[in-house]
Amino acid sequence: MLHPETHEIISQLADLTSALTTEKDHVRLLDRIIIGCMNLTNADGGTLYTVDDENNNELHFSIIHNRSLDIHRKPQDMPAVGIYNARKQASDLVVAQAFVQQHTINIPDAYSSDQYDFSGTRTFDKQLGYYSKSFLCVPLQDHEGEIIGVLQLINALDENNQIMAFSEEQQHLVESLASLAATVLTKQRLIDAQRELFEAFIKMMGRAIDHKSPVTGKHCEQVPEIAMLLAEAVNKSGHCNYANTQFNEQEMYELRIAAWLHDCGKITTPEYIIDKATKLHSMFDRIELLESRTREYKLQLQLNYYRSLQGLTADEAHRAKLQMLSQCNKLDEDIAFLKLSNTGSEFMADEDVERIRQIAETTWTDDDGNLRRLLTEEDSENLCIRKGTLLPSEIQVMRDHIKVTIDMLESLPYPKQLAQVPEIACNHHEHLDGSGYPRSLMADQLSLRARIMCIADIFEALTSADRPYKKGMLLSQAMNIIGRMVEDNHLDANLFTVFVESGAYLEYARRHMAPRQIDTIDLATLPGLV
Repeated sequence: MLHPETHEIISQLADLTSALTTEKDHVRLLDRIIIGCMNLTNADGGTLYTVDDENNNELHFSIIHNRSLDIHRKPQDMPAVGIYNARKQASDLVVAQAFVQQHTINIPDAYSSDQYDFSGTRTFDKQLGYYSKSFLCVPLQDHEGEIIGVLQLINALDENNQIMAFSEEQQHLVESLASLAATVLTKQRLIDAQRELFEAFIKMMGRAIDHKSPVTGKHCEQVPEIAMLLAEAVNKSGHCNYANTQFNEQEMYELRIAAWLHDCGKITTPEYIIDKATKLHSMFDRIELLESRTREYKLQLQLNYYRSLQGLTADEAHRAKLQMLSQCNKLDEDIAFLKLSNTGSEFMADEDVERIRQIAETTWTDDDGNLRRLLTEEDSENLCIRKGTLLPSEIQVMRDHIKVTIDMLESLPYPKQLAQVPEIACNHHEHLDGSGYPRSLMADQLSLRARIMCIADIFEALTSADRPYKKGMLLSQAMNIIGRMVEDNHLDANLFTVFVESGAYLEYARRHMAPRQIDTIDLATLPGLV
């Protein structure tokens, strides 16, 4: 039959071994290990110190327990323990020495020890009426031999609850369990490092797309912020449709990653299309060529006038001059109109399109006998764009970024917790009525988080104040446009209502929109609310 102490050891080890495979929260797991060490040694107190990756000269309190003082918590504001002083000499504190010497230190009686500095311990005892006597400090070593922390136990108790020294058997047992704590810490640090690298890479790609062209502003960086604000609003919402909806921490993380990646396909979109701030823009704004041709034509008219003066009467010369001046004035009016048309707008009237086509008929013959045109066929086609600055073919190229995004994101091997990233990220141009692109999905094919992305993407595009081709809309204009899209069954009405009622839209506006854009909105007249 097993000795009772042996049975307790086996039970504790079995519990901790099981926890290693079942407990997902590494802090709770470390907490269980500390408590397990205290139970196996009947210690009154236990503390876990860890080293900060950015500052390896300090040991931080990660977990602290003390049964007599009823302390069971993860410290938030306790000062770190310095390992080395300004002269690079190791501290005399026992926990620091265990770290530096990289071996276990077992102190039977701190009050009779002169090898280590226990002045802080004595002050602590005096203040709280405690008696810290026996100490066991075990360094935690990772798989590369680096010391990443120290496990410290205080006051081993005998069967009569009298303080005794930690025995050699107890020391070996705690050293074994300390290796479990080191394994947990190392595993979590590796996971955290991989996660940080993964997120940094994703953000780097998003910022690279934003920096690729000033036209996109900070779109990839700010859409995630809007998406998270709306998702948090859903979590807090009392809206009847979301009474049972609660995104957990992992789902929120998945949404944030998807939001950062939603436009990754733009990395392949030609810059001349992304940067097309005016209708005639390519490598440069070709309106300058039109101005040059206008000056050339005016010069030709003036030359023709002066050449025609020979043999003309005074009246004929006067009429010829007036005709020349009239043609030059008309050219000035035409180029002013073309410069205005070049900027693009939400709508171009039929009469303006017809005027451009008439101007396109303007030709003259230069001194070499060459026929010259004020507008090329390409110029005319671009200037007649009725909405915005892009031709239909260029709009299609711009839209194709989402197809590239789909190809890119669906090709990646996701861990289980990020499996929905492609669905969330790639559907932000879809509409609930199936009129969106590229896959014309219907409402029942779009997840709630994908619908959040649709609103976030449009809201940022409408309100961004740092695009060179347009000023950011007033907040009221943007919200009315989104409201009309809701009424047209393009966007989710319930989400839009939460976006408005929670004030998430206004919180984002105050953070990122220019003060001139933030006007008053009459919510009673805002379309799309349910």
